[in-house]
Amino acid sequence: MDKKWLAGVTVLFVLLTYLFMSFAHHSSKMGSIVKELQGRPGNGEHRYHIVLIEQERYNPYWVRVEKGAEQAAKELGIDIEFAGAIRNNMEEQLSLLEKAIAARVDAIIVQGLNEESFTPVIDKAVRRGIPVITIDTDAPGSKRLAYVGTDNEAAGERLGRLIVQTTGGVGKIGVIIGSDQAESQLQRLNGLKKAVADYKGLELVEVRSSNISHMQAIQQAANMLMRHPEITIMVGTSATDAMGVLQAAQSLKRDKLKIIGFDNQKETLDAITRGQIEASVAQQPFLMGQMAVQLLNEHFQGKQLEPDYFTDVKVLDKSNAMEGESL
Repeated sequence: MDKKWLAGVTVLFVLLTYLFMSFAHHSSKMGSIVKELQGRPGNGEHRYHIVLIEQERYNPYWVRVEKGAEQAAKELGIDIEFAGAIRNNMEEQLSLLEKAIAARVDAIIVQGLNEESFTPVIDKAVRRGIPVITIDTDAPGSKRLAYVGTDNEAAGERLGRLIVQTTGGVGKIGVIIGSDQAESQLQRLNGLKKAVADYKGLELVEVRSSNISHMQAIQQAANMLMRHPEITIMVGTSATDAMGVLQAAQSLKRDKLKIIGFDNQKETLDAITRGQIEASVAQQPFLMGQMAVQLLNEHFQGKQLEPDYFTDVKVLDKSNAMEGESL
């Protein structure tokens, strides 16, 4: 009887031990899966998971930003995810920012499209321990870690100097800005105004927004030219604007209209080579994306960052237009 009792206890002990070990194994496996879903490998090695939120997915400018960020992330062993509105939509950007915070990613790179709207959400991320780098457009009043991108007012002044150079300081100016809500666009416009203010022969006739849309750039430029036939030079402050102005001018047979653009879209570079667009002030989107990821990696390693990292702009004209393809 004692032997049977002892055998039974032994079997029960072995069974309980097996069940405990099986439970521990499955718990460990589940923990690993959860970590992987959060962007971290389950093998004990921590891989940082960051999100880059763009103004507009598949826009050629943001594709270049992505490529720079992706290259840096690959080299540094960082997992990076890209998100953005299909069409320029500030509310969707804010929603994506909220989702990234809720997902508890390790860091966020985002365009601070409108400081009043974005600052509270950026600050929310920082309060929850998620560092934020602003890219392309800053939110300087927020608790963001750093800004990476163009000094947009200085870029606008460069546009203004190109106007003076192209016109000899005499002419009527029309401007198409990418967005009347984006701080970067308003800063470029302000810089342009400063640069031409001292030239009494230059007059800024009208400013309209394309809402980062090629079709709207065509429509707004055409409406402006029909309303103000005295305009002799037009300027676009975002990547799609100059080509929109060119198509509007061609449809209205305004062959003598001078056009200055922004950024380095291939169509813009080709038009510069053909002499249809005078010049363009080009940013360095690839470098912006690359630098933003590199700076986050430095932050993860405990390095103190500067508040601003300005990337240079380059004037592209007929003599060097094709150099813009590498920016």
